[in-house]
Amino acid sequence: MNLVFIHDGPLFYDKEGNYYEFAYHELYERYSYLADKITFLIRTKPVEGKTFTLVPPQINVISVPNFKSPKTILVNKPKAERIIEQCVRENDYFVLRTQSSIAQIAVKYIRKYGKPYIVESVGCSWDSYWNHGLLGKAVAPYMYWKTRSIISRAEYVYYVTGKFLQRRYPTKGKTVSCSNVVIDEPEKKTLEKRLEKLDGFDAGKKLVLGTAAALDTRYKGQEYVIKAISALVDKGYDVEYRLAGGYNGTKHDYFLRDLAKELGVSDRVKFVGNLSADKMPEYYDSLDLYVQPSKQEGLPRAVIEAMSRGCPVIGTSIAGIPELIPKVCLFKKGSTDEVIKATDRVLKTDLKKLAKRNFLKSCEFSREKLVSKREAFYDIFLAEYGK
Repeated sequence: MNLVFIHDGPLFYDKEGNYYEFAYHELYERYSYLADKITFLIRTKPVEGKTFTLVPPQINVISVPNFKSPKTILVNKPKAERIIEQCVRENDYFVLRTQSSIAQIAVKYIRKYGKPYIVESVGCSWDSYWNHGLLGKAVAPYMYWKTRSIISRAEYVYYVTGKFLQRRYPTKGKTVSCSNVVIDEPEKKTLEKRLEKLDGFDAGKKLVLGTAAALDTRYKGQEYVIKAISALVDKGYDVEYRLAGGYNGTKHDYFLRDLAKELGVSDRVKFVGNLSADKMPEYYDSLDLYVQPSKQEGLPRAVIEAMSRGCPVIGTSIAGIPELIPKVCLFKKGSTDEVIKATDRVLKTDLKKLAKRNFLKSCEFSREKLVSKREAFYDIFLAEYGK
């Protein structure tokens, strides 16, 4: 049987035709439980160098042209429609990840041809578009309604949050609450190493903050941390801010760099680039405090990964983040003052206690626990549609 995973992406490809990703870890392993052949129906972009994670060669990739901008919609949308419809006709099962324009087109043909599908609810369309400029605010109500409509009609919905997305996008279909973030069982020695690091921690000598998120989406909120640096330095913290994420030459990439220069903190802001999955533990271990300043999220992978390294975490009080970290670590989105207050507040708490708490919480997302839960949901789907 053939399964197609549908999302806007993108995936990246090099001159040799290899595909790379930094947001779709372990999907081949996950979906191979449902079908023998896996295809990604997704946008693709060229990239130089091999700084991302290599997509397994067993995954077939069908590229969909970008039709989301005013410049491309008239020419590329008809092309995308033809590609999507053909893909739906030729395959058996489908997994649609919400907040995807490709998925919104695909569901029309999936219903037309009576194909079985699962919807993955991984984020809030309203938050995503509302925090994406004036055009985003204009389309947010429609996209919110569209997502609610798709999920409400779906027979199988996979929610990554425990409560948040279920409240905003309800369904009468069969559901599971299961993070799409699966980590290896955290090792006790990782926590011991973190506790040893905290023994010698002095934020006046060095305070390393970090955020792992896309640099070309402004709603990730890195700007508020950059704006907070000078005030934190005035409070006596020797701050360095490490941003993990791609530098693609986009307007927002330059915005962050220019902002740091304008505020006189360029020497304290380090762009460490796109890191492959095997390099991320080292990155989290280098941080004293992980910051998730997003205006829009689902259940952020980076927060869980940071917690699995025993790293103290602060983040905005949106979406699934309050399901992960305690109230003392939360702050309001879109506010530099809130970043400053939360940083100061958490650094004055018992960091060892917080490190232990985060480490233990992250164990709930271990591979063994989540895989069994997810596969039980898949078994119900397969019992109805056969494998």
